[in-house]
Amino acid sequence: MRRLFTISLILFTASLLFVSCTKSAESKLIGTWKAQKVETDFDENKLSPEMINQVVEMQKQTYFRMINDSVMAIISKNNTHEAKWKFNKSNNSVSYYFNGMSGIPSVLGTLKDDKIVSESKTPMGKITIYYEKE
Repeated sequence: MRRLFTISLILFTASLLFVSCTKSAESKLIGTWKAQKVETDFDENKLSPEMINQVVEMQKQTYFRMINDSVMAIISKNNTHEAKWKFNKSNNSVSYYFNGMSGIPSVLGTLKDDKIVSESKTPMGKITIYYEKE
């Protein structure tokens, strides 16, 4: 009987350690994410190189903090906005929405190789931002 109890205790402890060591995708995203690289494919006939550099620098100043598995803060210069976020495991996309606008999510980007990659098409052209967790 004592041997059965010891084996049960060992199995319980091992399963507890296994479960506690595996993290959900959402918990891996918790933290501060900053733009490390910004690529642009803009029509240079419409924008000067100085204006393109200004757009890139503005993107690098905006970052976000995943506070827990559903709340994030978007920080840009002197402004902070709170939003709700979700991770879609089927396509690895991260989306967010502001309070009162739960029916209108915005796609932040796609999780690829420990980076969140955000691709946007604008009237100026395409911009790709690579966010990395600090």
